Amino acid sequence: MQRKLVPSGTGWELYMPKDVLKLLGINPKETKVLFKMDKNVLKIIKTGFDINNENFLIKKFNKSGNGYGLYISNSIIQFLELNPETDEVKYTIEDEILFISRA
Repeated sequence: MQRKLVPSGTGWELYMPKDVLKLLGINPKETKVLFKMDKNVLKIIKTGFDINNENFLIKKFNKSGNGYGLYISNSIIQFLELNPETDEVKYTIEDEILFISRA
């Protein structure tokens, strides 16, 4: 699935429909996710516990319209080699992991 990023504060937000979150087994009001970057791909992994380690990037979902959004900072956007004003991102789901990359 392809989607545009939406400006949000000093970064960008990726809108996630509720049905995609269900496929991932995520309750957006309670679940936190781990951001892991690998070869210009952002992996979003559900985590059921709090990780208090500065080496991990843990995020929560924000209510956005009928679904939820994930805030993505400009530094992560640069890592993905993405121009959020013109490029779209694609996301795929594999083994309850969400993979986000440039479309």
